[in-house]
Amino acid sequence: MLLRSVIFTGAINGLFFILLLKVKPKNSDSDRILMVWMGIISLQLGFYYDNLSANPIFPGYLQLLGFSLPLINSPVFYFYIRSLSVGAGFKRKNILIHLLPFLIFNCIAFFLYYNKQNYLYMKDGFPHFSSALNPAVTYSLTALLALVPGYYVVLSFVLLFRYQKRLPDNYSYTEKINLNWLKWIVISLLILFIGLFLFIKYGVSYGLVGYPNLFAVVGAILTIYVFFIGFCGLHQDAIFNGDIAIREDLNEDIIAANYKNSGLNDEKADQIFIRLKLHMDNGKPFLKEDLSLAMLAGELGVTANQLSQVINQKSGSNFFNFVNGYRVEAVKEKFKDPALAAYSILGIAYDCGFRSKSSFNKIFKETTGQTPLQCRKSVSS
Repeated sequence: MLLRSVIFTGAINGLFFILLLKVKPKNSDSDRILMVWMGIISLQLGFYYDNLSANPIFPGYLQLLGFSLPLINSPVFYFYIRSLSVGAGFKRKNILIHLLPFLIFNCIAFFLYYNKQNYLYMKDGFPHFSSALNPAVTYSLTALLALVPGYYVVLSFVLLFRYQKRLPDNYSYTEKINLNWLKWIVISLLILFIGLFLFIKYGVSYGLVGYPNLFAVVGAILTIYVFFIGFCGLHQDAIFNGDIAIREDLNEDIIAANYKNSGLNDEKADQIFIRLKLHMDNGKPFLKEDLSLAMLAGELGVTANQLSQVINQKSGSNFFNFVNGYRVEAVKEKFKDPALAAYSILGIAYDCGFRSKSSFNKIFKETTGQTPLQCRKSVSS
């Protein structure tokens, strides 16, 4: 069966990605969490692969454990996103809380499985409940399997949305740290959960598709996720290095309260802003392509929160636009220099602190109303 071979490939590749992540020169917390997720997914795919065979090897109690693995991999994937977006890894005191759905499901399921009344039995890798069992128990266990993964997907989406919204306040660039690839994965997972729910409710209930075919479809889809997440995860740089963290609970009211309680009056804010402009003009820190709020605050001897408040209140802009405004002006000045007439536009952009062609073109057009080529022609004519 073709899909069974695809599932086997996914399980092997999950283990292979663990090895690739392990041999990276320096493993971050997010790398280690991704390795855990890959291991769980490989086990889950192995469970699907076994249940698609004519004679499954795994006994019923292991099939039951394998069926409930989404209750573990969904919170682990959330922790992976959390480690990338807010710099938070596993906290031992919180691990048990996130494992509760898995533990509750299996405690109840194992009790029913080994009960003499045969309230629960495994068939085609799926748990089936006896009609003698209280319907409330059946619905509760089914709801747990359906709602918990969906809850973590929604939680991950909200976390990524807040992260991307706060990113311009902390960094002068977004390439490789905007986590757009994760956002689209989370959106696709949300669509997938809805689709699977409808597929199981109507496809299986009305006999349009059997449980083995359902395993094959889900396993093949998971294999695609393993390839994509593994590839992107390997190339994802660690965002946080301990100097800054974008809190996941920040909103506009909290930010305003932080500014109010910062102890920074108008006179002191003006002094910091004057120092900031002098430093930008003389020290030209904007030429560093990886300049962050924390780095610039350290150079000025103020806290990141104070500098963010000064930039927002005195320039009417966020950190991203403030720094890139200087970069655009530096590019325009170089356009006027006859000695640089032979230099490419992109080469000048890189010299002025920009990291990519696409971001440079977008920022330049938004700032000046012209494309870089139009601007260069206008100043050279």
